[in-house]
Amino acid sequence: SNALRPQETESTMSQQQHEHPQPATQSEDPSHYSRLVIVDYKDISADPADMDLSPLLERAFGGMSSSSSSAASPLGIIAIRNIPHYTAAKTSFLPHAHSLAHLPPTYLEDTLSDPSSFYNAGWSHGKETLGRHRQPDWAKASYYFNPITDEPGTEQERKDYPASYPLNRWPDEEAFPQMANFKQSARTLGGIMREVVVHLTRHVDALAEKRVEGYPTGLLYRSMVGTEKVKGRLLYYFPLNDEAAETEQTDVIHVKAESEVIESTNTHDNDNKHHNTDKQPSNPSKSFDNWIGWHNDSGFLTALAGDLYVDDATGTALPPSHIDPRAGLY
Repeated sequence: SNALRPQETESTMSQQQHEHPQPATQSEDPSHYSRLVIVDYKDISADPADMDLSPLLERAFGGMSSSSSSAASPLGIIAIRNIPHYTAAKTSFLPHAHSLAHLPPTYLEDTLSDPSSFYNAGWSHGKETLGRHRQPDWAKASYYFNPITDEPGTEQERKDYPASYPLNRWPDEEAFPQMANFKQSARTLGGIMREVVVHLTRHVDALAEKRVEGYPTGLLYRSMVGTEKVKGRLLYYFPLNDEAAETEQTDVIHVKAESEVIESTNTHDNDNKHHNTDKQPSNPSKSFDNWIGWHNDSGFLTALAGDLYVDDATGTALPPSHIDPRAGLY
């Protein structure tokens, strides 16, 4: 994600022969950015033999450091900056979330939804549940798609694992002109995000090979580079009603669109994932719990594209001054 971009520094080459060049990363300023590990695309796309990112990966994903301070604890996140064509791709695709969410409900449910894949393709609204009481989540909707192929796997694999190898369900761009270029922009952004994830896996493998005895060479990369199990997810967050907003203790009434790409391999946990099928919305009560319930994820790495805040009535992007700084995912 290019969402967080503190002061950039240039990569510097080591003057000592046989040493790796040093990756470009944020300064060591002990600010709130200091826990977020940021690397440049040219470093993440380099061969691990030429660019050693192991220290940065350990800071991003590794265990607790020798310090007991929570400030030293890895976030489990790594940010990649200066990705070619990324900003244009994100700007082209994310605004489509508003147009999609405002298509006729009957079309979304009857044509774009895919119950046979447990709603792992196309439109999904109110199928996930929240909290220990497993209340339907009507506050957001998802659109799932595969950015690299419309027909993943073999016919038998699609039959055996419908949630892992679903067929894409694209909106009709001729019937709904507001959806023009949706399919192409989804594939473009999803493809870029997936490419970056594949680059990252080579560096994860390089670190694992140093730390884990007997770790197979290129294990994660080989699993990722050839898989067709790539899942893109475009999310749209609806405005909260007064009761829900009071429960959330926030004044945010606008919506957020964001995208993620989940790279998975040969696990099929998602085929048994529970989805709520009650289509009748219910108003959140005072006991509303907005944490998603326990569930299994089927992906190894998730790439986040960042968010876009829009006015639900118009779809117009909101200026930063109109966005509550407390808003977001936690």
